[in-house]
Order: sequence, then C-alpha cells, then structure tokens
Amino acid sequence: MDFFAVNWRIKMFINDLNCCHEYSDYEEYEQQIRQILYAGQDNEIHLYHEESTDDPCTLSILVKGRQAVVNYFSEDNEEIFASIGDLGREDDFRWQIGGNDYSVAGYQILSIEKALQCASAFFHTQEKPSCIEWEEL
Repeated sequence: MDFFAVNWRIKMFINDLNCCHEYSDYEEYEQQIRQILYAGQDNEIHLYHEESTDDPCTLSILVKGRQAVVNYFSEDNEEIFASIGDLGREDDFRWQIGGNDYSVAGYQILSIEKALQCASAFFHTQEKPSCIEWEEL
C-alpha cells in the first residue's frame, strides 16, 4: 500500500497553550506547527496521534523565543527522551512557560528549525524522530 493511502487516515493533534486541533492533512499540520513555532511566543506544544490508550506516544516541544527543547514520550510513558543540541553547553535554565516551571539543560536546546523537523517527522511515523540526537531520561 502506498504511503499516502495509509497516512490519509492519520489524525494528529496539536495541543498548545491556546487550543487543541485535529489534523489529518500534513500540509495543514505543518503550517500550524510552523505558525506556532515562529510566533515568537513562549509555548508548550504536545503532538500526538489519535489512539485508544490514555497515554499515546507524544512529542512535546517547549518553545522559549527562538529556542526549543523537544521531548519524546513513548506510549504509556514507558520511555522518555530529551533532545540533545550542543553538548558543549554547560549552562542550565529555568523556563516558565504557561505557568509551569521547567529546568532545561543548555545542551538540550535546539533551534526552532530542528524542532520543526522533529514535528514533521513525527507526523509521518509517530515514533521518536531520528533527525536529532536524544538522551533517555
């Protein structure tokens, strides 16, 4: 079966601090992710596929200005991974996003472009994207 015939049925959800929307069209999904990431506003984004479990695999993107940290949660949170950006960074940050406090290691920070690549890959596979390095938490 060809890729597009299979993926037309995918229902992906984008849940951020403003709303939650369902997308089955990749172009609309990618456009919405791009709009959120490049808005210049702090945000917490959760991307997930419609599934029968209470805890589907999820890609989480914390956005602070032009920086992002990406986390991957496997189904039922059996495995959790954080992005690896520049291992040479030894600084730590406390980010407050949407009323939540996060501790972010400097080496976990990625560019918005890398976060967009992860979100795009996740739409197609619903697996941990291979476009970046990861550390298991």
